[in-house]
Amino acid sequence: MVQQLQKSMSDGMATTAAAVPMNANGVDTGKVPTAPPDVFFSTENEPEDCTPVKMDPFDRPKSDKDPVEDAIERLLKVMEKIDCPYTPGKEKGVDQDESDDMTESEDHDEMAKDDEGIPANEVRVETRKMDCTTGQLVAPRIYEKVDTLSSTSESSAEEDESMMIIKEGIRVCYGVWKKRQKNSEMALKGLAIVLELCLTQPSARDEIFSVLLETLGFNTVTYWKAVVPQVVDSDLTYATQYREALLFSMCLYDVNHSKNRLRELYAAIPGFRQSMLGIRAKQFTERYRHLQMKIARSRQSSRMSSKYGSEDNIQAMVTLANDVIMDEETAPTQMPLVDMSHDKQRVINVSNAPPVSISRKTSGSWEIKQGSGGLVACVDPVMSADKKNIWLSNLGVNMQEELKEHSTTTNSIGLPLIKQACAGEVFCVLERNEKKELTPKQQAVESDMSLLSVLNTYNKHSYQLNPVVVNQDDYDTYYGGISNGLLWPALHNLPQFISPCYNDPEALREQWCAYVRVNYLFSINAARNSRAQDFIWIHDYHLMLCGQIMRSLEGSLDVSSIEEREGKQKESLQIGFFLHIPFQPPANFMTKYRTVGEPIVRALLRFTKVGFQTSRDRETFVKLVADHIKRTKIDYDSRLDRYTIEHDGFACSLGVFPVSIKIADFVNIAKNPQTVIEAEEIRKQIMGKCADGGQLFFSVERFDYTKGIAEKLRAWQRYFEKYPDRIGKDVLFQVAVTNRRSVESYRQYQDDVMALAELINQKFHSEQYPEWKPVIFETDGLPRSRLIAHYLAMDIGVVTPSKDGMNLVAKEMLVCNPTASLVLSTGAGTEVQLSNAQFYSEQEGKCYHRVEDIANTEAFADNFFAAATESKETRNKHGEKINQFLCVHDIDEWSDQFLDPKWTHEVISECEVKQLGQFYGLMNRTAQVRRQIVECVLKGLPIRPHFKFSLENAKVTRQANDSECTTLTSLETSCPEGTSKLTLEADEESGEEKGFKITYDIHDELSEMEKDLAFLSFIQSDEYENAEEFIKTIGSFYEGGPILFSEEVKQAAEMLQRGIHYNTFFTDRDGTLKSYACSYPTSVQPAYSAVIQAQFARRCATFCAIVTTAPLIHTGILEVATIPEGYYAYGASAGREWYLNPAQQFKDRSFSAVDLTLMNKVFELIEELLEKPEFRTFKWIGSGIQKHCGHITIAKQDVNGTIPARKVTRLHEQLVKIVNDFDPTGTTLTMRESDLDFKIYVKAKLKGRIFNKGHGIRLVKERLKPNMSKGSCLVCGDSESDIPMLEECLKLAGSKVYTIWVTRDQALQEKVSQLCERYSCTNIHYVTCPQVLLGAMAYATAHTLTNEKNRKADSYYDDSDTPMDQEDTPSKQQ
Repeated sequence: MVQQLQKSMSDGMATTAAAVPMNANGVDTGKVPTAPPDVFFSTENEPEDCTPVKMDPFDRPKSDKDPVEDAIERLLKVMEKIDCPYTPGKEKGVDQDESDDMTESEDHDEMAKDDEGIPANEVRVETRKMDCTTGQLVAPRIYEKVDTLSSTSESSAEEDESMMIIKEGIRVCYGVWKKRQKNSEMALKGLAIVLELCLTQPSARDEIFSVLLETLGFNTVTYWKAVVPQVVDSDLTYATQYREALLFSMCLYDVNHSKNRLRELYAAIPGFRQSMLGIRAKQFTERYRHLQMKIARSRQSSRMSSKYGSEDNIQAMVTLANDVIMDEETAPTQMPLVDMSHDKQRVINVSNAPPVSISRKTSGSWEIKQGSGGLVACVDPVMSADKKNIWLSNLGVNMQEELKEHSTTTNSIGLPLIKQACAGEVFCVLERNEKKELTPKQQAVESDMSLLSVLNTYNKHSYQLNPVVVNQDDYDTYYGGISNGLLWPALHNLPQFISPCYNDPEALREQWCAYVRVNYLFSINAARNSRAQDFIWIHDYHLMLCGQIMRSLEGSLDVSSIEEREGKQKESLQIGFFLHIPFQPPANFMTKYRTVGEPIVRALLRFTKVGFQTSRDRETFVKLVADHIKRTKIDYDSRLDRYTIEHDGFACSLGVFPVSIKIADFVNIAKNPQTVIEAEEIRKQIMGKCADGGQLFFSVERFDYTKGIAEKLRAWQRYFEKYPDRIGKDVLFQVAVTNRRSVESYRQYQDDVMALAELINQKFHSEQYPEWKPVIFETDGLPRSRLIAHYLAMDIGVVTPSKDGMNLVAKEMLVCNPTASLVLSTGAGTEVQLSNAQFYSEQEGKCYHRVEDIANTEAFADNFFAAATESKETRNKHGEKINQFLCVHDIDEWSDQFLDPKWTHEVISECEVKQLGQFYGLMNRTAQVRRQIVECVLKGLPIRPHFKFSLENAKVTRQANDSECTTLTSLETSCPEGTSKLTLEADEESGEEKGFKITYDIHDELSEMEKDLAFLSFIQSDEYENAEEFIKTIGSFYEGGPILFSEEVKQAAEMLQRGIHYNTFFTDRDGTLKSYACSYPTSVQPAYSAVIQAQFARRCATFCAIVTTAPLIHTGILEVATIPEGYYAYGASAGREWYLNPAQQFKDRSFSAVDLTLMNKVFELIEELLEKPEFRTFKWIGSGIQKHCGHITIAKQDVNGTIPARKVTRLHEQLVKIVNDFDPTGTTLTMRESDLDFKIYVKAKLKGRIFNKGHGIRLVKERLKPNMSKGSCLVCGDSESDIPMLEECLKLAGSKVYTIWVTRDQALQEKVSQLCERYSCTNIHYVTCPQVLLGAMAYATAHTLTNEKNRKADSYYDDSDTPMDQEDTPSKQQ
């Protein structure tokens, strides 16, 4: 094949070279300068005057050639042009660059190629497929490998050769392209040709796509920037579906390799995610809904009501929704401090099975009926609670073969986009009212429009039902193949029923791609229909990949993803998964079926929470993860009965939630007099033909091999053999609802079982009671009322599956008939639940008859006898106990517990706090929660309940007493009465003597938690727009009382408002914007404070900076701050190192590299010193040990003076020795001492002075060049270390400086006043505490209105200077 292609190419090149002059780069040098550089082809025997066909990637007419052959031909052409022709059999050249980034998929690929030892002449069985017109699985087709062996070998050889050419082409083109030299553009074209091939058949070309991604490595983002515009242009010009195919291909790669490469595509093309997921449309809808809610709550302004109350005035609505409503004549006097959306959390339920059944009448109209399956019974009560809830499922109406090349995604009402595009012409035909025949395509559209009308009517009276439409072939393979041919029997631990076609790794891979694709379509529909505050609930084994795919599709869904910086958690959507069937895979599931097994297990770990029916299933999953998934951390909380598994930066909570039934529905029918009469008739009809003392055994289930019907009948046969006196007395009434008769394995199983039932009836008979039959076997289902009548008529219920998730039949039986006995196998989840509840124990009694192994016919028969001979009193006693238990644990409890946020890892649980490390860990968790609160508030998203639970639990700790009993208490009650002092033990590894304790004053920590809880209540109330109400809330915590607080706030706010809008704002943190905490690691910025500061920065200032003596990281400002990036710049180490965002960081360079090296050596020695047992305590008190840019801080004492003076003196001596050893002359280092710390400084090149905050302001001025001579400047501080910052600002801005100081120190106030007087600055104000300053900022934020004109008038930068460009951003210095 290669030789033929190369020959045709050489002929084509000769023709092309003669017709169109080319330079070395393949660029046209002829007379057509407007044409882009193209690859041209001409076929053999083509006329010389024929114009070559334009064959650019993504920009060419469709070809009738085989896609692979066509792509190889074009790729070989490119390789010729870049002087790297392909030579068959040639090994890789040593001069070529290898792939930059190889994944761990090599072992996976090798295993996928293993033949598992299957003989070549063995019969191959194709997977079962679902015929959606009948709802049945069609019989599998049989292929004989013997007949096609030679042709298959030839085909495989050609495929292997094609793959070799493509891989070599990728490698060669990439090596040329990444050098950015000659022929780079032509090499890029070769890579684009490969991508086009992958996107034309994404499921079939996933291996090629994987090779392409792995070869690109770290250059993937650059590649997407160059290629994706061509993809978009092709979709817009030729109506191709390459964007959708690219999105799916990336998701398929991420699933197979446990990666998240899709984020590289998003990073390269920022608008790609928004366009594919409809982000802009969702934001517009949410803003409009939020606006309407605001108008409905308050119509104080008739002008605003008339102007913005109309949906027609879209432009006005957008203006208001974006918070830029300004009216020069009648401007409002107050803006809300926060702009919150009070939309409730919706449940987005996603399942393969729909909650309704849809059928088409003979008239052509559609009919919709409420479904009655187990999933519907479980979830429908939750969904019906709110009409805004959405249920996404497949209704069985899918894309047929003739439309399969089109997109199969749906819009928000479920209409396939391709059919939506055709709807206009159908409407046009209908409106003409002519008897014009519609084409088949138009008829399909008209049918769907009729279906949509029915769905819309249904949605008006219930929750929103949105269909997920997929390709029919994909659905058949997904449902009838992987789901029911592999996953169903495997998870029930019935490997003998796994389809043998999955022994072929290639067949397994092909069908796995279909499973991924359908999961992808469900996921993208869920992402498009969801809001940030919603809870997405995925159900059952059909959709196990949705969690991972959704997180790849939508970055904001990373609930548990850890940010690269400081371990901050992002606030985002919650995705839960519940498995309704068992999880008991066979031992070889993760090896033989690794292609499926590993991705599924990894994908389950991407959900926020995963629910299992039984603890047995959860334990199996946890063990599977521990044995086969690397880099996992598994924790178990016995108090909450919760596992938390961390993997690849994600955390997942695993819980046990036994599903139940809606008790009231069954009890009401059971108590209905008509049902009681019907039950008596049933019993009379059956037991009237039996001897006295006979028992009616009743069993009902689907006719499925997992239900253990065959084993039950064998045991029933053995029962009469062992206990012949029961002949003529007892009857087994078996209802086995037939399904899947078209599947050979099911049909054979069902026929065998029915034959066995007939055999039993023939074998056993009673001469005295000739009409008696040991088995009554029915295969038709029973209506609910008649089913419950059978429950009332029975004496003994029999539920004995080999494996079952829960089996609600057992619960239904004893809820309806508490006087009945129950024969229950251990394979049923109900048995596990009852056993865990001690209903089968020596202490509480054995309330049911347990079948340990249904294959043990002897023991099974004995269970039947024990149930038949049990006394009526014992039966009633046991049945009543189970009945009471089941009535308490109903379906509402199941859904409430699963949806309850308290049990997940996201919530701070009540924990034991006895040691320093535990206390610091608890405060770090509160920092994560507070960041999420702030992010929600600033984005206007609803507050989630778990925020409040977390902060409340942080105040409630568990403390163990001497008897090792755990008692619940709070941080407040842990302190002596009337104080806020908390006594903690040093950690065991601290090296302190036993009994050494440290006392902390946690007044600030407790107070800030109380304020945050009050803040949460405020922003969820109807008064959230009233800033003054919030200020009153803060004032309630003020020691002087709310009245004095209000007066002091207004005075400070008046001065802030005089500045109108500040060009620059520099402030200290601790003591100024936040009260001092007991130690720096616990000095977490509260949420309410972060919101106030962020809103002040957004509305009242242009450039804002927090200048602090703390370092950036390693117990620094970035670890305790909760404000999102972009609002404030952080000047750490007193302004020596600056952080604006990850791309904008810089440091002071006034000291030499030699000095820094010296400081690093000193720091290392001090770290070693503090590791010694004698000095280890100093790591835990105050600021501990901090490495700043230019100095080191070592805590010497806590605020309570806990550390003995002799110990402090000893530490001082050691530090002095270290400094003198490295700098005996004192020219480089200097050591200072305060009440709580020792500090070692590097003297900057500023005449020997120590670097202070004034120098930090000067550094910002030099690097960012803000024009501080124009516009107002605000400066806030609380101590003498802040005076240099004020002085530098006064030098630059003079009388335009406004300054507020948080101090009661008269001497400090005098210094500040004198300094300001020197620069003719009169805008000075003093407040008593940070609380007042924050209140003033909140007041000024709400009452100071700025419009776009004011912002444009700001002279933030010098006329000749501009903000720092991204390319000029200094890299982070080490």
